[in-house]
Amino acid sequence: MTCMEPFAQITGTARIYLAPVRETPPAVNVSPAGNWVLLGETEGEQSIEHAGPLTYFRTNERTGPVKAVRPEETITGSFTLVDLTYENYARVLHATNKLVTSTSPSRIEMPFSRGFCPTEYALLMHGTADSPYGLYPAYNYLPRVVSASEPTVTRSKDGRAALACQFVVMVDYQAAAGYDLGYAVAQTS
Repeated sequence: MTCMEPFAQITGTARIYLAPVRETPPAVNVSPAGNWVLLGETEGEQSIEHAGPLTYFRTNERTGPVKAVRPEETITGSFTLVDLTYENYARVLHATNKLVTSTSPSRIEMPFSRGFCPTEYALLMHGTADSPYGLYPAYNYLPRVVSASEPTVTRSKDGRAALACQFVVMVDYQAAAGYDLGYAVAQTS
């Protein structure tokens, strides 16, 4: 976060949380609890991409477009998780119910198969100093998402496993108009 006025940049790492679809997000200045499961902290950049090209309409009397519509729209959240566990890795792969544990010796197995139907979640990208209005918290709330990436686990010599993730927002038919693809919240004072 910049220490200069005006606060014009959104910066910092985020904590990524998953919950059942449409789980109510917490107040912006409160850490998620209840059904929200911490997937981990991010490393590097986090992004929310707004995709959807415009379609332009023209008339015979004009050389430029006279109307534009956006016939489709996609919101994608991307980030890299660090301090990875198999439980959180499995959540990204949609297979938490497939984890196998045993006690002799104590171990855990995680199948790599992702299956035909992806698991849907609510996703929260929560930053404690992410507000562009000062050193305040902010978050992106995505009420209905599926993991759309080709998850890639990387390991480095510093001992941290990292998982590149990408979640695509699905329309939430129960949300208020304009909020059906999620929203962002920032504390201002």
